[in-house]
Amino acid sequence: MAETMWLGWWGQADWIVRGVFVLLIALSLISWSVILYKAVQLRRTLGLERAAARQLSLNPQQGADEVIQPDTATRHIQDSLRGAALRGEGAREALSELAAHRVRAQRTELENGLVILATIGNTAPFIGLLGTVWGIMHALQALGGAGAAISMDLIAGPVAEALVATAAGLFTAIPAVVGYNMLLRRLRRIMVLLEGNASYLLAALTRPAQTPAAVASIARSEGRAR
Repeated sequence: MAETMWLGWWGQADWIVRGVFVLLIALSLISWSVILYKAVQLRRTLGLERAAARQLSLNPQQGADEVIQPDTATRHIQDSLRGAALRGEGAREALSELAAHRVRAQRTELENGLVILATIGNTAPFIGLLGTVWGIMHALQALGGAGAAISMDLIAGPVAEALVATAAGLFTAIPAVVGYNMLLRRLRRIMVLLEGNASYLLAALTRPAQTPAAVASIARSEGRAR
C-alpha cells in the first residue's frame, strides 16, 4: 500500500518537485557523510589533545619531548615555536604571536566541513518550501480547472507533493543542524585544550634557561629520541 502511494505520488509529480526531492536526498547524504567523518576526526583529535594536556600539566618539557605524539596539533605548534627559537626569533612577543597564529591555523583546519553542515541546515527548509509552494500552486490550478466537479482525488496529488517536499526539507535540515552544533561544541573543547597546551609550550621555551643553545640541545635530544 505504501509503495503504491509512493509510486503514485512520484508519477504525478512534475520535474520541479522531483528535482527538489532528488536535491534534498543528495544534500542529506552529503550531510550524514560530513557528520560521520568529522565526528570521528574530532573525537580522535580531542583524545590526543587531552592526553597532551595531561602530560604537559605534569611536566611541560618531558611531555613535549617524549610523550606527545607527532601527528597532534600540539606537536605542530611545538615544532613551529622551537624552529623560531632556533632561528633566533625567541622573544616572548614573537613566540606568542606565532603560537596564536598556529592555534588559529589548527582551528581553521578542524573547521573544514562544518560550513557545509551550516549551509545545508540553513537552506534545506527553503528548498523544501519551494516544493511546497509549487505543490500548492498545482492544487490551486487543479481546483480552478475542475469547475464544479471538485473531488479529493483531484487535489490529493498536488497536496501530497507539498507535504512531501516540506517533510523532506525538514528531514534534511534537522540532522545537519544537530550535527553542526554537536561538532562545534567538540571543536570548542579541542580549542580550549590546544590554547592551554600552547601556553605551556610557550612558557617552557621562554624560561630564562631556554637560550638558543639550550633549545638546540633539546632539539638534538628529541631527534635522538625519534
